[in-house]
Amino acid sequence: MARLIITHQGTVIKEYDLSKEKITVGRKPSNDIVLDDPTVSGVHAAFLYMQHTYIEDMKSTNGIKLNGKKVSKRQLNHGDIVQIGQHEFKFIDDAVQDFEKTVVIAPPVQSTTAIKKPLKASVVIAQGPKQGESIALNKPYTKLGSASQVAVIARRGSSYYLMPMTGGAQGDSPKLNGQQVGAESMVLKNGDIIEVAATQLKFVIDE
Repeated sequence: MARLIITHQGTVIKEYDLSKEKITVGRKPSNDIVLDDPTVSGVHAAFLYMQHTYIEDMKSTNGIKLNGKKVSKRQLNHGDIVQIGQHEFKFIDDAVQDFEKTVVIAPPVQSTTAIKKPLKASVVIAQGPKQGESIALNKPYTKLGSASQVAVIARRGSSYYLMPMTGGAQGDSPKLNGQQVGAESMVLKNGDIIEVAATQLKFVIDE
């Protein structure tokens, strides 16, 4: 399934499944995705599914941008960024992304370069089949979990967020420090404990 990760001023605010053939975006409450943004038209744009996913400008006042360039209608590829007003929509195609089906993502090979980089973090598996392994959070989005329950850690600048995800048993969602994650993204702090798909992970800021 294809998804949209919606951000505003660098903060992840929502994830939306593209489960219909046409999903409209705009200020009017009749839209599928409503944006409270004066630079957005009543019905500003639409995401269309016709074998592939497309973004189309619905004759809006300020237009739309795809990866920084103004477009009227374009097919979307995995990882594309659509800008509508002050919001960004990251297009995620699970068929392309195809995260590992194991409980967690395997850790990448550590770089040996001495170049200083921005704040880095990782999660260490505290309880689970791969206890003791460390997973570097060096991507904009890192997905953890299995088919029954998933969580996403989003990196924005020097901050990391635990994002709410759909799916799993009814009323069941990943936990942060023993509390189920609600509808909003949660800022992660050094030492936080994440529980997802019967696995417990510790968020660590690397020194």
